[in-house]
Amino acid sequence: MKKMTALLLSAALLCPTLALAEDTVKIGIFEPMTGATAAGGSMEKEGFDLANELYPDVLGQKIELVYGDNKSDRAEATLAAQSLVDKGVVAVLGSYGSGLSMAGGEVFAESEIPALTATATNPTVTLDCEWYARICFIDPFQGTMLARYAVKNDYKKIAIMREKDSEYAVGLVKYFQDEIATHDGFEVVELCDFMNKDEDFSALLGAVLAQSPDVIFTSVSYADKAAQIMKQARALGYEGAFFGGDTLDAPELYSIAGDAAVGSVFTTFYDAAQPATEKTSEFLDAYRAKYGKEPAAPTVMAYDAYLTMRNAIETAGTTDAEAVRDALFATDGFVGAAGTITLDENHDAVRPVVFKVVEADGSTVFKDMIEP
Repeated sequence: MKKMTALLLSAALLCPTLALAEDTVKIGIFEPMTGATAAGGSMEKEGFDLANELYPDVLGQKIELVYGDNKSDRAEATLAAQSLVDKGVVAVLGSYGSGLSMAGGEVFAESEIPALTATATNPTVTLDCEWYARICFIDPFQGTMLARYAVKNDYKKIAIMREKDSEYAVGLVKYFQDEIATHDGFEVVELCDFMNKDEDFSALLGAVLAQSPDVIFTSVSYADKAAQIMKQARALGYEGAFFGGDTLDAPELYSIAGDAAVGSVFTTFYDAAQPATEKTSEFLDAYRAKYGKEPAAPTVMAYDAYLTMRNAIETAGTTDAEAVRDALFATDGFVGAAGTITLDENHDAVRPVVFKVVEADGSTVFKDMIEP
């Protein structure tokens, strides 16, 4: 017996990571760190990392973030999701991008690992999936609000530039069209599809401008594509308005488009100038101190996603997957930095949509907020 005890102690001394592993709760970070939407993944990673610094423990154990790069690709997303499962994560956060979340969701559901996305808005992510939740609004609501924004501003002739290889972009347009069709006198005069890899939009914009639209709706997977479209449209003489969904809430919108983006409007989840809860200032102070800049909405949403999952584990009192999943889905009135989080019967968040506008200096300012 003494020999066995000595051997076990020796093993622990030689392999300290074995002892540490027992005191660690692994949470997977499922994000595009490379590829077309890597900038979106990077914004969310900032939020996860900051939250982990401020709240590093759960159930008396250290939280270890385990990263899985889905490479902005659905096939790679499946592999990245499986790699997280194989590494023994008890829960997953991410992804930026609805299509990537859908691909990973199949793996997480099969492996019975609870997952929570901060910003994936396509309803299919959680639809008929008993292991995925989200803390953001969904596209039927976002698309409807964008359509009503167009009506409110009397944009009767609407052109749409749609990134057809993005599930998010296609879905958002569908819900927009469904709502706009209910308003007499308002119509989509041109719908142009492009691929994420495309760089030259002159031919498509020629068709768009031939219809003399009042506004161009850019539905894209990330802000860089909207910025390219805006810049090229202005160069071709377009003087009308632009608007888009939450993926436009990124620094690249102005850094690429410059003055062409000024006046454009987009939906998003949060505005720093409208403190939502007592945790808003805690997040903002810590973020500014760590990164030396202002946060984008995906960053604060990722921060809140971490806190929400951590709260679910605390509430469950265990890392048992089913118990954590049930506690997560029952989230009600949890206070985050971007707002109070309550999940409905579909494990989707019930929260308002924020409208922001790009100013001449590249900053984005609050324009409106609409409750669901």
